[in-house]
Amino acid sequence: MKLKKLITTIAIGVGLVAPIYQTNQSQAVEAASINSIAKQNSYVGVTFLNKMLQTQNIQYNKFYANGNKIYYRKGKPEGIVIHETATPGASAYNEAIYFNREWMNMYSYVHAFVDSQQVIQMMTPNYGVWGAGANANNRFIQIELCQENTRDNFAKSVNNDAIYAAKLLHRYNLVPSNACNTGSGTIWSHHAVSRFLGGTNHTDPDGYFNKWGYSMDQFYSLVKYYYDLQGADTGAKPDSGNNNSATDTGQSDVGAGKDTTSKLPTGNKTLMHDAYTYDATGQRTNSGLKTAGTTVTVTAAKLISGKQYLQIGDNEYIVASNIVGKKRILTRNAYTYDTAGRRTTDPKLLRNHSIRTYGGQVIIAGKRYYAISPTQFVKAVNFR
Repeated sequence: MKLKKLITTIAIGVGLVAPIYQTNQSQAVEAASINSIAKQNSYVGVTFLNKMLQTQNIQYNKFYANGNKIYYRKGKPEGIVIHETATPGASAYNEAIYFNREWMNMYSYVHAFVDSQQVIQMMTPNYGVWGAGANANNRFIQIELCQENTRDNFAKSVNNDAIYAAKLLHRYNLVPSNACNTGSGTIWSHHAVSRFLGGTNHTDPDGYFNKWGYSMDQFYSLVKYYYDLQGADTGAKPDSGNNNSATDTGQSDVGAGKDTTSKLPTGNKTLMHDAYTYDATGQRTNSGLKTAGTTVTVTAAKLISGKQYLQIGDNEYIVASNIVGKKRILTRNAYTYDTAGRRTTDPKLLRNHSIRTYGGQVIIAGKRYYAISPTQFVKAVNFR
């Protein structure tokens, strides 16, 4: 998006600009290879613009100040729009500083800038921004991906973008679905907004992705991968849009004493909580502890002494809640913590929302937590 050349009226009514790039066949690589490279990288976490500027004695020009809030039409975001900046050589830091200084003149703004080194969140996603035209601004979170010069850095940047997007879907109880081909879903490109909603005519990030032999379908696949890894309820439906309303009763999907084996998953699954293995009678085996994050192949489900188990080998079972989990309602806003009990930089989880937890409580540094992913935990006292 060549924002520095936008006319104000175009910026408001049309959205952020990004030109179409010609595919460079010599640089094109298989999209699957990009995603494979991406998954080898660690997430950089979120840097909040206001806090970053404080350390540099730079004034934070709040976008939604002075009655400028854009309220979502359903009370919360309906999905995420992926942009790209169309500014070669400009980092997330460069773009964030520029936007903070100039948005009042450009009448354009987004929720975050992402590159291979940083995810800089400009403002809370609880309100809309000026990024993709009037038909999208009051519906979607909007993220700008910065241009990179190497394949490895491109892979790192889409990895950061996909993880950040997956976390936002979890935060707002949204389920990943690809809107780019149908105009219905939670993951959009700016091009899809132009095609299906109108109010803008831009095609990013398709041209930039083409440069690397990549596509929005492949990016969606990466978002879905991380959403599932973070402990998604892939069978859930988005709620009606009220951020303050509970969306689930908090009851387990695999309740003790109730045979729901026909509904339990099979195939390759990620273990979300450390788990021991048991035999067909429910006796613990000598196989040792399987750690969270391990991939296991579930072949069947079995009810043993009133408890649900999943078969992962010859006469080898694990408790189903270590993969399937249980929904719980937050009674207060809650931070997430890592495996050492250190608070992460992720946004707070909002009270009255349902969060899927896995296995039993774990004790970290003397405090009790529930696992919400293999590496993320929420204090048990925050749940109903």
